Amino acid sequence: MAALRQDPGRRFGQRLRGAARSALAAALAASAFGAVAAAAAGAQALTAEPIKPGLYRIQGADGAALLRLDGTGIILVDAHRAGTYRPLMAEVQRIAKAPGAKVGAVALTAAGPQEAGNVPQFVEGGVPVIVQQQAAAKLAADAKAQGAAGPLVTYGTDYLLRVGGLEAEVEHVGKGRTGVDSVVWFRDLRAVAVGGLYTAGTPEPDCASGGSLAGWAAAITHLLWFDFDVAVPTRGAPVGKPELLALKSKLEAMAARAAASPQAQAGCSAPPG
Repeated sequence: MAALRQDPGRRFGQRLRGAARSALAAALAASAFGAVAAAAAGAQALTAEPIKPGLYRIQGADGAALLRLDGTGIILVDAHRAGTYRPLMAEVQRIAKAPGAKVGAVALTAAGPQEAGNVPQFVEGGVPVIVQQQAAAKLAADAKAQGAAGPLVTYGTDYLLRVGGLEAEVEHVGKGRTGVDSVVWFRDLRAVAVGGLYTAGTPEPDCASGGSLAGWAAAITHLLWFDFDVAVPTRGAPVGKPELLALKSKLEAMAARAAASPQAQAGCSAPPG
């Protein structure tokens, strides 16, 4: 009985097909890894939207900064979350149409991670950071811990910021959502950056830093005295005075419930139900 023999050419073809399968598996694995890497990179991606002439909001998945610029200078409101410094500056320079464009000053609406994450990088670059005095010590310590040392400009109640021909009025509106809430008003544009003072969701004051429901409502009352037709929050769409009034009423109702309930944290949060 004749022995069965495998054709050498067939064996070679099988080896080729095996190698092709291995290459395909490797390519699929690389593609999957690339997709994961792209998704991770995309988490830091920032986009810009125009609000008014010379005013842009640069936003990501977790917060936003407001850019005011003209041919004479650049003001940035809030420094965005840590890890976004490079994409943030890339957007600033793209909008300015100048690869080497530099920010003249950064004004903070609060001192949390969403507003102040990149302060060390701006400080290290010599950019003045305008911050309410109660938050200055912590921000300076955070910057120093990262090896950065530079200008923090502090104020108590208000500060008039000038960069080139631009002006911005920075005002502390009291202990609202946090203990150091400020707004940045661009009088010429009738626009104001309100940071986290406006939310379309359930208001949650930062009790640890001195925020409260009643204080938040009072901060909005203060804000409403300004002459503006658009308020730009850190999250969500820009709003006007009607939306701020509605939030103020909601905060006052929540504060009243909190004050009447032993379950509330000294008026900081509303009781359940």
